[in-house]
Amino acid sequence: MPRRLLALLTLALLASSWAHAPFFPEAGEPVPVAAPAVSKAFYVQSIPREPWTFHVDPIDRAVPVQVLVLDDDAGRAARFTATVDCGAGPEPVRTVDVAFFEPFSRLHHRVVAAGALGPSEAVCVVTVVQTGGGGVPTTVVIGDEERFSFADILGLLDLPRKLERWQAGF
Repeated sequence: MPRRLLALLTLALLASSWAHAPFFPEAGEPVPVAAPAVSKAFYVQSIPREPWTFHVDPIDRAVPVQVLVLDDDAGRAARFTATVDCGAGPEPVRTVDVAFFEPFSRLHHRVVAAGALGPSEAVCVVTVVQTGGGGVPTTVVIGDEERFSFADILGLLDLPRKLERWQAGF
């Protein structure tokens, strides 16, 4: 079997064992979220009191929404609020504090907010604001289906470098 094919098969197997397709959006603009059932992790840099907004396409069922930080001193000191608005006004996302290790990225995280959005015929807006602590690397996770496009799998080749930059504040 050619080495390239073996490498692609290995990446495909790794991708299927990891729950979220990774994205690294730019600050300042709302982040569009298409196909919200498909699990996506948005790696962002939180700046206290500066909101991140995610415009989530309509969906016919409920999907999870989570906010995560690195499990380090800065992450443990950070405080967040998150809301979901599917047209009836913003609803708070529950504040939690759950530590876990993500084996694919080999990162220790804390889930600091967890909830759901949908079903909704309207676009839902998820807003995440850091309310305390210094700016920290933050992950916003939307969706729960593990599906990866070929481009997502190829993007995993560069993921370790992107995660290092994200941890360092870009």
